[in-house]
Amino acid sequence: MNRPRFQPRNAPCSTATATVMMTLALLLPVWHTRVVLASDPAALSPQTTFFHANALYKDGQYGAAAAEYEKLLATGLESGNVYFNLGNAYFKAGETGKAILNYERAQRLIPNDPDLRANLAYAQSLTDAAPCTPAFWQRLVFPLAQRLPTRQLVWLASLWYTLLILTLIAHQMWARRPRWLLYLSGALGAALLITATSLGEQLTTVEWPRHAVVVSSGDTPARFEPATSGTLHFVLKQGALVSVLDARQGWLQVARCDGRRGWVEQSALEEL
Repeated sequence: MNRPRFQPRNAPCSTATATVMMTLALLLPVWHTRVVLASDPAALSPQTTFFHANALYKDGQYGAAAAEYEKLLATGLESGNVYFNLGNAYFKAGETGKAILNYERAQRLIPNDPDLRANLAYAQSLTDAAPCTPAFWQRLVFPLAQRLPTRQLVWLASLWYTLLILTLIAHQMWARRPRWLLYLSGALGAALLITATSLGEQLTTVEWPRHAVVVSSGDTPARFEPATSGTLHFVLKQGALVSVLDARQGWLQVARCDGRRGWVEQSALEEL
């Protein structure tokens, strides 16, 4: 396991997105900003809120920093870096379950980030929460699933499809019909197949199903029935990732990675 790192990220989103945001910010007229701040001094920009949260984190005010990151997410600015920093703040504040929750949220956006993986694994090791890892055959058949963000898989599939169509059109229109175009179309078809199947796997196992993380401290009982008097089936560790199957009067029916199902009080969980 890599060594965990708890230094906050200094940009709320990726470099490309941050560049676009900064460019748009420079294009906004200065008088509009002055009018907004004069009418509502609390109406700070997302960048200002992010840097303020980072400053609170560096000062050791982890609870206040977490509140600022949450405020930033409430504005609609969702990014892997913000969730990563929020997870760090919760971890430092002693709320390991919420830290794992936000690391899991970040992992959907920046799945290959080494610091994120290290911090998530370290937090899970402290609570004995077993991570949900794909089976060997799933990693073999769907090599890109849970390795790239869903949005990036969509763009890649669209790119391979477009290039494949253009290559086939070129082959039909070219009088000599060179064989290398057929080889290229075969390679593009293979790339499209791998990307599309990985995308389908990611959508059906990660994006579309409901997932939740146990945020309550200690062991959380999962029962056969949705009632406190129900027979205990198994317990869930803080930070455990589960699938949400059903809801009933303050209870959620969940499934562990191994398929075992039980009813858990809704207050003990927070959905991704």
